Amino acid sequence: MELLLQGKTAIVTGAARGLGRSISFMLAKEGVNVVLVDIDSSLIQKAVDEVKSFGSKAIGLVADVSKKQDIDSVVSKTVQEFGHLDILVNNAGICPRTDFESVSEQEWDKVLAVNLKSVFLFSQAVFPHMKKQNYGRIINMASGAGKVGGVQVGAHYSASKAGVICLTKTLALNGAKFGITSNAVCPGVIGTEMTTAISSEQLQNYARMIPLGRIGTAEDVANMVVFLASDAANYITGEIADVNGGFIMD
Repeated sequence: MELLLQGKTAIVTGAARGLGRSISFMLAKEGVNVVLVDIDSSLIQKAVDEVKSFGSKAIGLVADVSKKQDIDSVVSKTVQEFGHLDILVNNAGICPRTDFESVSEQEWDKVLAVNLKSVFLFSQAVFPHMKKQNYGRIINMASGAGKVGGVQVGAHYSASKAGVICLTKTLALNGAKFGITSNAVCPGVIGTEMTTAISSEQLQNYARMIPLGRIGTAEDVANMVVFLASDAANYITGEIADVNGGFIMD
C-alpha cells in the first residue's frame, strides 16, 4: 500500500511525549517533515533530535495550545519553514482524574481549553493554507470516554472528547469541497504516561476485558493516525476510528 507521505509537512501537538511522540516518529519514518509542538520546553528538543534521526526534517516549537496567539505563531512558522502545511494532528490533551463533585470551574475551563478549544483554533488556523492547496489532513485525538463517559477519567475529560468527536464531523463537512479530510481517533486503554495513575491491577483487569487480550501501545494509535494522514485514506472523512482492541464496538 502506497502511503505517499514523502515530503509532506505535519504539525503534531503534544509531541514531546506519549502518543504525540510516537506519532511524530512514525510520520518521520514515512518521510514527513514534522513540527513538534509542546508546552514542555525541557522535553521538546530531545524529541526533535530523535525525529531527525529518521532522516526527516523537524523543528520543535514551545506553545500553549489553548492560546490563539501561540497557535497562529506555530502555523505561521511552519509555513515559513517548509513552504506548505499538509497534516495537522491535534493530539495535545490533559486528563485530570478529579471526582465529578470536586471539579472546580477553573479546572473544567482548563481541560476544555486544552482538549477541545485547541482543536477548533488549530483547525481554524490551518484551513486557509489547506484550502489554498486544495489538500489537507486533520486528525484529532478523541477517546472512547467521549463515546461512553469516563470510568477512570474526569467528567470534563469525557465531555471534551465528546466535543472533539462532533467537531471532527463538522470540520469534515466544511473541508470536503476543499480536499480537506477530517477524522478522529478514539484510543482505548493505552500504555502511556496518561495511564500511570491507573494501578497495575486495574490495568490487568482491563486487559482481561479487552477481546484482543492486551493493553494498547502508542504505536497502535500512531499506525492509525499515519494511515488517516496518507493518500491511502483519501476517501475517508468524518470517521471516528476506534483503536481499542475491541473494548468498545459501535
